[in-house]
Amino acid sequence: MEVHFLGTSGGVPSPARSLPCTALKRNGRVLLFDCGEGAQRQLMMSPLSMMAVDCIFLSHHHGDHVTGVPGLLQTMSLFSRQRPIRVFGPEGTVTMMERMSSIQDAEPCYPVEVRDLHPGDSLESEDMTILAVGTDHTVPSLGYVLREKPRQGRFDADAARKLGVPEGPLYSDLQNGSSVTVTGRVVRPEDVLGPARRGRSFSYSGDTRPCAAFIEASEGVDLMVHEATFTDDGTDRAAESGHSTARQAAEVCKQAGAGTLVLTHISPRIEDDLVLENEASEVLEARNVVVARDFDSLRIDYSE
Repeated sequence: MEVHFLGTSGGVPSPARSLPCTALKRNGRVLLFDCGEGAQRQLMMSPLSMMAVDCIFLSHHHGDHVTGVPGLLQTMSLFSRQRPIRVFGPEGTVTMMERMSSIQDAEPCYPVEVRDLHPGDSLESEDMTILAVGTDHTVPSLGYVLREKPRQGRFDADAARKLGVPEGPLYSDLQNGSSVTVTGRVVRPEDVLGPARRGRSFSYSGDTRPCAAFIEASEGVDLMVHEATFTDDGTDRAAESGHSTARQAAEVCKQAGAGTLVLTHISPRIEDDLVLENEASEVLEARNVVVARDFDSLRIDYSE
């Protein structure tokens, strides 16, 4: 699993940072979290394939987070995309997308499926779950938490041999969850598989003040992406405008027991990333803190 930071500015772009867009690549498919203006260009400049984007998750409807959607959809259409794409966001996303589509001279040549989500809604596939979490901004807003479902335990070949299972196809049957019969004895997968192993996990805050719901939902995630629009001297401004400081983001990470903290949505007024890193590191001490810049990427590996 890889996380690519395509746009890391907040509010307006700067020469160094594009508007918010974070991509998660997993099993060859890409999920976008927010889609600021110019997202399609950022994708073209990244190692990711634009056509691999499956879903777009919008945190809220402020322009810096959504204005890239029409251009991205149109570019995909010009590239003759056929596969559907799904767009999710807080209440009103369906209406917003209808209004955006009205400014285009042609509908995309592929299906665009749009759905409003509410806090607590969960999207589930065979091997992962994405939870929508209500956050605390100045407009209805969502964060997202992705968790892979547990993987099966490690196969214990010694245990299989002791139970009389010969090497070969029966090993595969057991690993695939099927019981096998050997000399009249039934051997079950749980007889030769270790404990289930946890999957990987990721959370994305969108724009928000420090939020208890996001802390709870993000418990123990491997990587947390949290906005850090301000430094300590902007604490009051952060509270007024529905944002967080780097120190507050670190407190959220610490309370959630998350692993790596990545700070994004950086105000163009902040000229030195080290200030953000230092303020967050004072809270998290030796734990990992990264101030994201455009085109940075991080891997999320299995913990076991």
